[in-house]
Amino acid sequence: MNEQKLKKQNRLVVIILLLLLVAGLAIHQYFNYALRPVDLANQQRVTVTIPRGATDDEVAKILKEKQLVRSAYVFSYYLQTHKTKGVKAGKFKLARTQSVPQIATELQSSRAAKR
Repeated sequence: MNEQKLKKQNRLVVIILLLLLVAGLAIHQYFNYALRPVDLANQQRVTVTIPRGATDDEVAKILKEKQLVRSAYVFSYYLQTHKTKGVKAGKFKLARTQSVPQIATELQSSRAAKR
């Protein structure tokens, strides 16, 4: 009887570990997808105004509304984990062909901001 209980517990542990692995891989794939450009065929530039003192979440929401990023959450997370400088205030001309890392770099550059 004890041996049967142990086998059930082992199966349960293996199933839980497999579910965690699958969930982790799915999240990783989604983040990779969300970091890519929204539309590689659309070269048109979109003017985005970042207000002074905007938080990472506010900037992400603005970019999502302008359809420049696939996920506001992923953009905000990317900024928080890869920020070298703060996002600058001003007007930026961004394209849907830019990836999240490219947009983040441009938003952190004072040369790109038009006041």
